[in-house]
Amino acid sequence: MAQLEVRVVGHDEFQTWDTLVAGSAHGTVFHTSDWLVKTASLQDQDLVLLGCYEGEELIGGCPLYLSHPYNLLRLASSTTALTPYGGVMVAEIGRAKQRTREVHASRIITAILECIARQGFDNVHLVNSPGLQDIRAFARQGWDPSVYYTYILPLDDEILKRASKDIRQKVRKAQRLGIHSIKRFDPGTFWDLMVRTFARQSKLPPISRSYLAGMLDLIQEKGSGEMRVASTSSGEIAAAEVTVWDTKMAHSWSAASSPELLSTGAVPLLCYDIFNELKERGHTKVNLMSGNIHSLSTFNSGFNPQLVPYYGVDYPRFKYRIFKKLKDSVHSESSIE
Repeated sequence: MAQLEVRVVGHDEFQTWDTLVAGSAHGTVFHTSDWLVKTASLQDQDLVLLGCYEGEELIGGCPLYLSHPYNLLRLASSTTALTPYGGVMVAEIGRAKQRTREVHASRIITAILECIARQGFDNVHLVNSPGLQDIRAFARQGWDPSVYYTYILPLDDEILKRASKDIRQKVRKAQRLGIHSIKRFDPGTFWDLMVRTFARQSKLPPISRSYLAGMLDLIQEKGSGEMRVASTSSGEIAAAEVTVWDTKMAHSWSAASSPELLSTGAVPLLCYDIFNELKERGHTKVNLMSGNIHSLSTFNSGFNPQLVPYYGVDYPRFKYRIFKKLKDSVHSESSIE
């Protein structure tokens, strides 16, 4: 068995990286080189793609966004704003038996984690995609696990037939009111809805307008997704959603709506139209990406999707643990005051 080498993937190897993403059960649109490079550029972050090689063959990988908060800590993460998944990818090995697949994955993951540990980061935070369900290799290397949830909706059945009565009623109400949706890439409209959505919660959007516009440009240029907008019969914008996709499934990337028009049923109707459009495109499932936010999970569970766990892991060192304790202590004291 050849020894594994983990090193930085060069720009001239990005096509090979993307081939790994497309073929691995763990690869998503958020792992693709275009998405990673664009995201890092728009958010002024350093990016490293770690590749695991057996000889000349790329058989595993892990992207890392790097940051240096307060010029005190060296942090690495597989996620950033509106990039929910990253983490480790492992190449498939065909119809191998379970034990062979487990040894193959563990060997690659262990090599990548040992390489990361040698970099001396104060903390590394990885959120693996739902495709990676076995994180025992991380635990054996001393990483701290955490569990998250998402909803996966199959698109092989009549959408409204599986939905709750409440969702069906809201969709029909929207149809009676003349709410309709069309495909339209419109960063300005989406940004306006996003600002109003977060203002309703007394919050600012988690991203900048330039980041949103840049990512929508990428999605449109690469044909890796679409934006759909729901409007009233008078032309007032009620809701919008951006969906992206990869070789495994579609993902509900980001959505926003007009607070004043929530009662019209525009949001359920928009989702219903998106799901049907995806089904017509040949997609068999969509990741609703909302299992960890109560208000969103309450809504999306109305479409009767499957609740699927996915796993994060952290590798904190002593300096980071002390910093976090101090920061939590200050936050706690501020809350009391």
